[in-house]
Amino acid sequence: MIENIPENMQYSFLVKLRNEHPAWRLLASEQCSFVAAFLYHEFMAKNQRAVPEDRLLEDLSNFIYDLHDNAQAVDIIRPAKDYLASWTDGQHSWLRKFFVNKNEACYDLTAAAQRGIEWLVGLKKQSFIGTESRVRLVFNLMREIDQASNVTPQERIAQLKAEQEAIQQEINRLEQGGSPKTLNEVQIKDRYIHAAETARSILADFREVEENFRDLERSLMEQIVTWKKGKGELLEKFFQDRDYIQHSEQGRSFGAFWDYLMNQSSREEMDAILGRILSIEGIDEVEKQYDMRHIRRQWSEAARQVMDTVSNLSRQIRQYVDEGYLEQERYIYELIQQVEDKAITIKDKLPREAEFTSMDQAAPEFDFIMDRPLFVPPKKPVIAGSALEKGNHQGSVEALFRQVYVDRKVLEENIAEVLKDKEKATLTEVLAKHPLTKGLTELLSYLVIASGDSRSFVEGQRQQLDMANVNSVDIQVDMDKVIFYRKGEGEQ
Repeated sequence: MIENIPENMQYSFLVKLRNEHPAWRLLASEQCSFVAAFLYHEFMAKNQRAVPEDRLLEDLSNFIYDLHDNAQAVDIIRPAKDYLASWTDGQHSWLRKFFVNKNEACYDLTAAAQRGIEWLVGLKKQSFIGTESRVRLVFNLMREIDQASNVTPQERIAQLKAEQEAIQQEINRLEQGGSPKTLNEVQIKDRYIHAAETARSILADFREVEENFRDLERSLMEQIVTWKKGKGELLEKFFQDRDYIQHSEQGRSFGAFWDYLMNQSSREEMDAILGRILSIEGIDEVEKQYDMRHIRRQWSEAARQVMDTVSNLSRQIRQYVDEGYLEQERYIYELIQQVEDKAITIKDKLPREAEFTSMDQAAPEFDFIMDRPLFVPPKKPVIAGSALEKGNHQGSVEALFRQVYVDRKVLEENIAEVLKDKEKATLTEVLAKHPLTKGLTELLSYLVIASGDSRSFVEGQRQQLDMANVNSVDIQVDMDKVIFYRKGEGEQ
């Protein structure tokens, strides 16, 4: 028998994990392909965290409709609303439903579901697997630990002098006409992919950190409504749990990350570095698959979600300190408990009537006297009895027949024709082959098509388009450079 097997890989633990963990339930689901494909497309590919219910239902309905022609998707027949309700229940827990501004329902991917989908993403065989950057990272981390742990002042001075000597030697070599040491194309690709994968994994970690704080918030609410002792004991227990999370490795790491992200100089330095990297020749091919243009904004949005959860915790404490709030919560809890007790009593002898129970409305309506409008006597219209006479129209109706219609499908065909033999083409190249014939309306239609791809608009690079005889005027348009990319198979 093999010894020292960790507890999380014991047979009994794995059986329990198989039955209870949402990620495993997702992977074992018969509709895993459908669920994982939609959740990845809606949340992970777009880096969205709080999607309104109306928009999510619309996107899911369109996704299901697009699968109708797929012979392998014949069992996907339920309405989109039923799927959302199923994915958010306790049996699945793949989506989290919450409310913004008290009445707008939103959805977010759970940390467990994201972990399962990330595992599926990692199954794809990679055409390029970089190892050098990982080896260097491991060596640098080990060296950092060695140099910064249990070091004496004399040893640290010796390290700094060695580094100073190496730097001076490099300066002397460059001053004598030497060339700077640069990375080759393979090394650049290796390091960029490693950085992009690490950046994406940070977004996944945020959901888990937020979930831990949310579990603490849920536990606090449950204890508030059932607590029968003094406030001091409950608050002491809560602060101990909160301090445990904040002072854990995960909590301290998140705190350090938040401080770094909020530092103005750090943000400016990262933006400048990323801008220089994306201008390196040959990086476009890798950047298509690993887009990092908006990673800092995505980090900020994800971190802000965590901070909002922490703020909710503080708000719950303030409400708990109010004695009246505590009494109201206990009263509500007692009413709920009475309903549950009655439901358990009749669970084996349910009423036979078709309508078991009903509720007129979910909230009371208030009808105040002062809200009612004052009486206004009706006006009696006076209708003239004169006969109608044929009138004469003055002016031209030519403007009614000069409406400009731009067929988007024709513009998309123009772009596809230019991209037939190349991966990408600028708007200037498209217009050179298919000049504008309908003025600014046609140009704006091209920009609407380009807005469907986040890579199309190149910030910092300008282009000028000369448009002749637009409404009898020559116009020059100064705008950001626009690039159209050829879509791969399956893209629409």
